[in-house]
Order: sequence, then structure tokens, then C-alpha cells
Amino acid sequence: MKALWRHSLRPGRLWAPRSDSSVTPRIAEVDHEAAEAFLLRLARGLHVYGTPAHRLEEALSSIAELLGVEAKFLISPTSILASFGDLDRQRTRLLRVDAGESDLGKLAELHSVIKEVVEGRMPAATARDRVEAVVEAPSRFPGPAVILGFALSSASVARIFDGGTHEIVASAALGLAVGFLAVLTGPNPRVRQLLPAVAGLVASGASAAGAGLFDLYSPIVVLSSLIVLVPGLSMTVAMNELASGHVVSGTARLSSSMVTFLQLGFGVALGARLAALLVGPPIPHPPVALPDWTLPLAVVPMAISLVMLFQARWRDLGLILPVLVVSYLGTRLGSSWLGPELGAALGALVLGVCSNGLARWQDVPTAIPLVPGLLPLVPGSLGLASLQSLLTNDVLTGVETASAVALIAVGLVSGLFLANLVVLPRRLL
Repeated sequence: MKALWRHSLRPGRLWAPRSDSSVTPRIAEVDHEAAEAFLLRLARGLHVYGTPAHRLEEALSSIAELLGVEAKFLISPTSILASFGDLDRQRTRLLRVDAGESDLGKLAELHSVIKEVVEGRMPAATARDRVEAVVEAPSRFPGPAVILGFALSSASVARIFDGGTHEIVASAALGLAVGFLAVLTGPNPRVRQLLPAVAGLVASGASAAGAGLFDLYSPIVVLSSLIVLVPGLSMTVAMNELASGHVVSGTARLSSSMVTFLQLGFGVALGARLAALLVGPPIPHPPVALPDWTLPLAVVPMAISLVMLFQARWRDLGLILPVLVVSYLGTRLGSSWLGPELGAALGALVLGVCSNGLARWQDVPTAIPLVPGLLPLVPGSLGLASLQSLLTNDVLTGVETASAVALIAVGLVSGLFLANLVVLPRRLL
């Protein structure tokens, strides 16, 4: 990767972006103690805000090299190992961390701190305090805004899934309920572990009970209202880590995703069963299709909701919206031409190229356009549909759908890898 980065401006490359000024060190003397403390706090912050293990290890190693500190890092979803000094006199630090949620706003603030440090405009001791201030700052969007983000994303996804007016309204209402549960259980990690099962029960039970009253197509409403909780993004990151050689982190993240899938599937099955006992089996009502011109309109509220859900800055909406449109169109066209697996690869390729290019142009972390753009591409809805088939004893359909999920995830990772060859990602973030 270092060799690729050093030669990224040579003639003959597919695209030659400007070099990063953020990776030009101007530090004459290094306070090793302060630099090590800064790196440890930075590692914790970047880990909590959703940086994948392979990207985090590369970024920390590059920053340590630029600071003149000899350091090695080993990242897992729940811990950080950092060793400082040469082999004979290494000092090892262990940080126990909990997997946090993506906070693109704080990630951008940490990126600004990194840039000032490696350019020599901020001493490591000051940077350490700045990192602590960023980490301890309250979230950019409070609970009510996050709940609204759940509702907007659910309504948008219902339209993308070809739902009608009834499905869109019902998905928005249940998205509000799921968002309220997410915010309510957020401060308590033990209660939060039950969120997927409880949310699945509420969404499935309410949609099945209301199917006969409001002429709803229940499957679309269930998938749309739970789309934010479906761990498709986490599963894609896990596949990316496995393909990058980070077996421990990738396996742990993939296992965690599967457990969340099982919890959601259990809650959905239980909710449907309870609704059938109370009001009888749901009567299928195919959705009334909306005009095709309404489909592009669904992308705008989705982009706004992703700004809230990922705690991004409002000015980043100008990056998220076009990338979201391009990646969705690439996947949709690719699926119609090449099938869903290769279509996902094409969508990921377009997304990765646009994200890497915009990140270099605007000097922001690549995750700001990339992570929200991945959400409509990840195969989370198919994974939940696979579990529903297995729980209803439709084993053949469940296994076929699960295989499609795995192939689409591999297609996404392959597309992102190819995009990194076409347009090199930023060396740090």
C-alpha cells in the first residue's frame, strides 16, 4: 500500500489525484510520551466511530511513522493492542473498547486534528487533549433527530422496495417506533442487546396486525422499518476485513452480524405468530405501485436521514447525496444488465471511485461519502428474508437466499477493492 501511495502520481495511472498535504511531516523534535498518549486516544476514538480494523491499523501505523514513533498495532472489534519502541524494549498497551456506532462528524474532527499534528502545527500533547474533547463531546444530533432519521430512512426504503402509499406511511410510523426503542435503550448496553429482537417483534406484529385493516403488504413494511438495524453494513465490513487478511477481526465482526440477524429473525417470527393468534393470518395485499418519477425523490430524504443517523455534518450532505444517487443507479443498472451479484460489484465500484475521488478533492475522510453510500447496497434485507424463510420451514428458499447474500457481499467487497486500484484511497483516513 505504501508503494502504491508513493507512486500514485506517476504517469500511466488511471487517475492521478493530488497528493495529501496531511501526510507531509514537519516535526523537528518528537515528545515520545505525548505522541504515544495521542496515538492511544486517537486509536480508541477512531475505533469507536466505526473505522474498520484494516484501515485503522494502516492509518495508525502511518501516523506513528510520520511522528517518528516506532509502533505496532493490532485491532479487534473489542480491543486494541499497541506496542511502542524497538523489539528489545517494547512497551505494550491494551485498550478494552466496545464497538461503537459510526459518527462521521467526530471522525471528520479527528481527521482535522491528525492533519494539524502531522503538519507540525499542533504539538502531540495539545492534540491528545483535543482528541479527548472530541470524544467526550455530545452527539451532534440528539435523540429526537435520530428518531426522525429512522422514520425518513424507513419511508425512503419502502419506496425503493416498490411499496405504495400505505406501505410508505406504515414504514415511517414503525420506523419512528423502532427509532424510539433504539434511543430509549441506547444508554444501557445490557438492555440494548435485546433491541433487535424487540424491534423485530414490534415491527412484524404491528405490520401483520395492520395488514388487513390498512391493505398493507407486510413484508415490505417489516423490512423497511428494520432496515437501519439490519447488520448488512457490518457484514460487508467483515467480508472486507477477511479479504484484507484480518481474520480475527473479520470473523468476530461476521459472527456478531449473524447473531444480530438471528435476533431480528426471532423477533419477526414471534411478532407474526402473535399477530396471527390475535387477529388471524394476514391477508396479502400487493402494493399499489407509485409513478416511476417518485423513485428519485426517495433518495433525498434518505440522504437527510443518513446525515442524522451517522451523525455527519450538514455540509457533508453535499457529498452524501450525489454518491448515494450514483451508487444506487450503478447497482440498479448493473443488476438489470448483469444480475444482482455483478450488479452489486458494479455499484460498489462506482461508489468506491466516487468516494475516493471526493475524499481527496474535499480533504475529508473517505468514510464520509462511502459509509452512507453503502447502506442501500448491502444485502441486509435479503439476509432477513432468508431467516424468515428458514423460520417458516421453507428451507430451500432460505438456503438459496442466504447463498445470494454471500455472493452479493463478495461482489461488494470485490467492487471496493477494484475501486481502490482505479482511484487510490487516502493514506490516512
